[in-house]
Amino acid sequence: MRVERVPHLVYLETFGCQMNQLDSELLVERFLQHGYEMTEEIDRAGVIVYNTCSVRAHAEDKVYSNLGRLKFAKRACEELVIAVVGCMAQLQKEQIHRRMPHVDIILGTGEFTRLPELVEQARRTQSLISGFDLKDVRISRGGGYLRNRHSAYVSIIRGCDMPCTYCVVPTTRGKQVSRYPREILAEVEFLRDQGVKEITLLGQTVDAYGRDIDKRLTLAKLLELLDRVEGIERIRFVTSHPSFITVDLMDAVAGLSKVCEYIHMPAQSGSDRILRRMRRGYNRRIYLEKVEMLRERIPEVAIASDFIVGYPGEGEEDFQLSVDLIEEVGFQNSFIFKYSPRPGTKAWGVEENVSLEEKKRRNQILLEVQGRVSLRWKQAQLGRVVEILVEGYSKSNPSRLSGRTRGNDIVVFDFEGFCADSLIGKLVSVELKSANSYTFIGELIHQPLEI
Repeated sequence: MRVERVPHLVYLETFGCQMNQLDSELLVERFLQHGYEMTEEIDRAGVIVYNTCSVRAHAEDKVYSNLGRLKFAKRACEELVIAVVGCMAQLQKEQIHRRMPHVDIILGTGEFTRLPELVEQARRTQSLISGFDLKDVRISRGGGYLRNRHSAYVSIIRGCDMPCTYCVVPTTRGKQVSRYPREILAEVEFLRDQGVKEITLLGQTVDAYGRDIDKRLTLAKLLELLDRVEGIERIRFVTSHPSFITVDLMDAVAGLSKVCEYIHMPAQSGSDRILRRMRRGYNRRIYLEKVEMLRERIPEVAIASDFIVGYPGEGEEDFQLSVDLIEEVGFQNSFIFKYSPRPGTKAWGVEENVSLEEKKRRNQILLEVQGRVSLRWKQAQLGRVVEILVEGYSKSNPSRLSGRTRGNDIVVFDFEGFCADSLIGKLVSVELKSANSYTFIGELIHQPLEI
């Protein structure tokens, strides 16, 4: 039986990073303000939107596959509006239009919030609408939509000025543009008034915050400002570049009670030779010095990292240096990625010497090494009583609740004897009883903490 599409129903699918997740929240907010409703039923939606990622080819391939299937839906219903927004739209605008002519709207990372205003125009004209201006990227929340009522993302920087040879972000999101502190403060206070307890400050290079506005404006100073907001209990920030992890920033994390002791500081490789080819701006020694300083100044700090395997020129010895770095630092967690050449990057067109099969092998080895290191990290924490923010029911076991520590570890626990819904969004104390590489099992020992 054919399902009728409803013109004011919007289906939105998000690919990629936390910034994209935030952008989708901003987009939903604007759709709701324009009288649309959101749906998870793609077959009923009169508007289908893909918020896209271009960091790796795999994410783009999934979008093209989804768009290809929608060709038949568009034939069956000319009123259906199909939109592609975000990084892939910014990078591959011509290719999307050429390969998928049934797409109605293509908007880049600086213009995606205009989408709700353009839907009816697309329906009337049945011709492509596009926009890719990157000038106006200080985007703020304009309404009350929150995907999570207790924890929220706040963008403090868009774009990036770093010269990393593998990274497409400067192409898809433009030069670094920091938001003004007063704008950020107003948004955090607004989120507080909506019941949010935890904010995560986002930026492609979040610790470079403020440099494009005033050399005296830093992430450390912004953290001091936000730490004074009553009602906000936790502040995080991601993702950091080692070059901008300063003593002032370390001292802010150590000294400000609401700032969580968690630093996501991608290394990308343990080999100086590969780091030079990547133009990361530091070497192994400097990275290790940063780790040592972090642990001296923030004894409870949890350090996470990113690694790329199979970058052009990476030999077995280079790869082994990455293995060794994970072991030496003892990262709480690492995100491991296979190198994916991206158009618009400085490494685009550089001859690759590492086969896909070898990339997969190295990727799996690093995952296994990090898994063992993560388990050791967690086992060393067993028996401790920690504060967690309860996020909701565990996805793998709905009879348990799940939350995060200040160090960003996931903890699941039984709630027998407590009203589960009353715990969600609260800070509680749990004792860490057991662990695997990914998750702690805890025991609830206190009622919600007074906040």
